[in-house]
This record gives sequence, structure tokens and C-alpha cells, in this order.
Amino acid sequence: MAEKQKHDGRVKIGHYALGDTLGVGTFGKVKIGEHQLTGHKVAVKILNRQKIRSLDVVGKIKREIQNLKLFRHPHIIKLLDAFSSRFSLQWITVTGIWLSTET
Repeated sequence: MAEKQKHDGRVKIGHYALGDTLGVGTFGKVKIGEHQLTGHKVAVKILNRQKIRSLDVVGKIKREIQNLKLFRHPHIIKLLDAFSSRFSLQWITVTGIWLSTET
């Protein structure tokens, strides 16, 4: 279980400091994360526990996490870690290349 903590004025989950929000959806949001030791950039998906319970999608989300743990393909995100707290679930995923930079 990883609780959110403050580190140098930034919210921290596990070994990752959270940055800007990349997107917002029905169940939560995706933020940029940076590993505190390596500086590696990742995407952190933060899901609101109340919302996923009220919409009865807990099983679907657990299956999605299990499937992402199994997949190894260059066109599918890689799940590095998953945490949970009283209020939310957090997934740490490797970011891929930006499509807009491809020629």
C-alpha cells in the first residue's frame, strides 16, 4: 500500500514524484511521474476508489491490471507497479514515444 506523501513540495507515490496532469477521465486522472533516484519519467494512473465501486467496475479494473502484468509488446504500455490506498488505486506505467515526434 502506497500512501501519497509530500516530497520537496511535490506529491509522491512510492518512489515517484507526481507532476502535471496528462488527462482526466470518468474514474480518475493520469499524471506524469518521475522516479526519485533514476529520474525516469512514467505515467501514473490514479483511480478514485469510490467512483469505481459505485459503478461496479472493480473486477474489470483488477483484470486489466492482471493483463497488463502479462503483456510484453512494444505497442502496449508496460505496467511497472500498482499501489492502493484507502482512497485510490495507482498504476505506474512506462511512457512510450510521443507519436507526434514520429516521422
